[in-house]
Amino acid sequence: MPIHTYLRLFFALFSFMVASHGAAEAYLLSTSQITQQMVKKLGRVKAVKLTETETFFSAASEGAAEPRVVEGELTLQRPDRFYDLLFEGEKRVETYGTVDDWFRVVDGKRVEGSAGPSESYIEPLQLRSRDLFRAALLKWNVDVETTSLGRHNGRIAWVVGAKAFQPEMADAPQFWVEKESFLPMRWILPTSSGATLEVWYHDWFKQGNASWPGRIEFYRNGFLFREIRMADVKRTKALADHRFDAERYPLKGAVENQTPLSAPPENPVEQPPSEGEKRLQELEEILSRDSLAF
Repeated sequence: MPIHTYLRLFFALFSFMVASHGAAEAYLLSTSQITQQMVKKLGRVKAVKLTETETFFSAASEGAAEPRVVEGELTLQRPDRFYDLLFEGEKRVETYGTVDDWFRVVDGKRVEGSAGPSESYIEPLQLRSRDLFRAALLKWNVDVETTSLGRHNGRIAWVVGAKAFQPEMADAPQFWVEKESFLPMRWILPTSSGATLEVWYHDWFKQGNASWPGRIEFYRNGFLFREIRMADVKRTKALADHRFDAERYPLKGAVENQTPLSAPPENPVEQPPSEGEKRLQELEEILSRDSLAF
């Protein structure tokens, strides 16, 4: 075959590939279109309480320690409030959040800190509004002007924030929505420590007019460190406004302004912590030692 024929075939194939790529790009949905379909499929609820079981797995460097399993309840209220409770007996770890605020209360005392990347898992369940969820994407530095199609675990997804098949964007902040169902599928968020957090949503089910994930997994650099299983979803009462006033909870470690009734002993005897206090301390360590844990 003459060389000029080869050249014509080459340029024809090249032109076809460029045109096909352009056509594929032209059919990509925008972030606004993707999130609009997502919130429609998720459905809206006034106030619900989800019963959950959370499992915390030790890091590989910590040896084969037994996973820590705690019970919990997650209350969501339209448009943007949530209340998360983890408990063991009478010991409680409570987290309060809105689109603009977040704080944690441990056994009745407020602790210093701010929401970490793992808190992002609540937002698709909580912010069932296109505008509110767009604000959440921007908060986590997701590039809402960039969308693509990607594949994860054999499923095709709309990707907000990255070009799925470009290696240099693999760790960029991004949110994945399953292409056919338009249900949340995957968060990818870098952290200040340099690690990459991934949140995967599984086993979606419908309760009334709303959809919920039966299982949520959390990975740090590919290692599973936390899992949430949703057992039940029920309607509940609205959360009282005063509960979201952080100042009503005494700050843990602060010296209370009280006059003692009698002088303390010169050499007080330090009481060993009870079994319940030990369990609470262990849970606090899990929550505080790794910024990715919460």
